[in-house]
Amino acid sequence: MMKFSKINLLRRYVQEAATRSFVPHSGQPRAALALLSNGDWTCGVRIENACYPLVIPAFSSVLVCAASVGRRDIKAIVFSDSVTQSEKRLAQQIVPTLLDQFDEDIIGQTGCNFQIRNPLETCKHLPLDMNSNEGIRLARHAAEFAHTPESDFPVGAIVVTGDHKYFQGVNIEYDDWTQILCAERAALAAAMSAGTTNITDVYVSCPKSAVATPCGACRQVLHEVAPNAIIWMDRGAKEHEHFRTDALLPQAFRLPL
Repeated sequence: MMKFSKINLLRRYVQEAATRSFVPHSGQPRAALALLSNGDWTCGVRIENACYPLVIPAFSSVLVCAASVGRRDIKAIVFSDSVTQSEKRLAQQIVPTLLDQFDEDIIGQTGCNFQIRNPLETCKHLPLDMNSNEGIRLARHAAEFAHTPESDFPVGAIVVTGDHKYFQGVNIEYDDWTQILCAERAALAAAMSAGTTNITDVYVSCPKSAVATPCGACRQVLHEVAPNAIIWMDRGAKEHEHFRTDALLPQAFRLPL
């Protein structure tokens, strides 16, 4: 009975998280919860984009939310509705320890004891006198959590909100390259999964490149979810630059009203 009460508690958490989904196009909210080895947990939500292939699924959101703060020790994933076959296959590829599906909305270890502790800390507070140098420092530190066995091109990103909070994201590479999210989108996923939409600044650090800028996919997503944000670019020894989101992607794609 205790095991099922704990599972139901996780289900309640993930259902609450689903209400934070950004689904202006489908109107179908969805969330996923990752339970970590020590009982900590975190949620990720579906984030839609007018360019449909750039939609960030709830499963991808929760993976990058955990991995961007150095946690990949996932014991179970709980979804806000039934697990799809593609999610089950993908989970078993990306997180090999998730060997079983033992309920319609859960992928995990059959013997998982479902110890539950605290929400994973993905949000931190900034000093009120925050400046661009501090933002760059935080982005550089975030890049240390990147996992880039294929490209050896670590990137760190920091999303800053209007109430002086920040969320970090990094690029995490998997064997299936189609499932990779860039650091910018990982940081956005962390912020929006926590219910934050008032994004004022995004700091991006590419320590191994003197010419890097956000890729086209990140520019499209940034344009839709943070249209008024300032993007700050750190390129190692080169002096950092900043741009408005709309300047990075003129004539961005939009669905007709």
